[in-house]
Amino acid sequence: MDDDVVPAGGGSRSLKTAATVLRALRLLGDHPDGLSATDLAEELGKSAATARYMINTLCEAGYAERASSGRCRLSDAPPWGQWGTTPASPVPGDPDPGAVLAEATTELYRRTRQRSYLVRRTGTVVATVTDSRGHQGLAKHPGLGTHVAPDHAHALAMTKVLLATSAEYREAVDEEGDPLTRLTPATLTDLPALRAELDEVRRRGVALDREEFAEGFASIAAPVVSPSGAATVALGLSCSARRLALDEDELVEAVRAVAARASAHWAGEIGARPVGMPPARPDETVERDAPAARGVDELSGFSARRR
Repeated sequence: MDDDVVPAGGGSRSLKTAATVLRALRLLGDHPDGLSATDLAEELGKSAATARYMINTLCEAGYAERASSGRCRLSDAPPWGQWGTTPASPVPGDPDPGAVLAEATTELYRRTRQRSYLVRRTGTVVATVTDSRGHQGLAKHPGLGTHVAPDHAHALAMTKVLLATSAEYREAVDEEGDPLTRLTPATLTDLPALRAELDEVRRRGVALDREEFAEGFASIAAPVVSPSGAATVALGLSCSARRLALDEDELVEAVRAVAARASAHWAGEIGARPVGMPPARPDETVERDAPAARGVDELSGFSARRR
């Protein structure tokens, strides 16, 4: 039996199943035209049998419905009445950041010429990539989709930041109870070592992933702190491992500076107009969620000096 197909009274395994169901609902919400069982299985990293079981259960309970195409989509309303709406601010009670976060993602790309991302913790165990900026042909971090699964959170800089700054998120991920997943030979799978690294992330205010999520690629991230002090938003970039080795200090400083500026802007401490952002290059178009292309020469931003 698949780990997520569990009988009643499954204890901690039932908690894991509940987290997977919540991820499935969010995925269906992100795809208004619906997902097939195969699509859902791929997104969740589960078997097709588990995905079919989940779809049948959600449809029977009234949370989802089958479209005429046979794909599964969210129902117009759940059993209790109406779906709630997502608050404008990623942190309830804080002011709406407006265009601050989108501007920060674009600014980070412009400063570094590396693909930049905004990742929000939108649920207890769900981290969502809500923005991605770069020019056409600039590689996306391999394997990074719309959501970061809880069992992959320890391997990516953007979610390391969220783990380090949120005890709730850290405890929810730890609650899965399984050994840390090894995604590449460089993935940190020792829990005490991960906890020590998260302590360092809190101290430095920045996280790095050195080929831990995908071989040949690295990522850097820092928190964007809301006016109330919450850190449920991470701003980061991905680049080749070679680029990180050449320009780590400059890239880290750029991520830190743009995240700090976004935090201050959100709090209303500075004006809305970005200062010092490099202008677009001639004929450059900054694209959101542009198609990834591997093997692209990324050495076009900072001077490629070796250490």
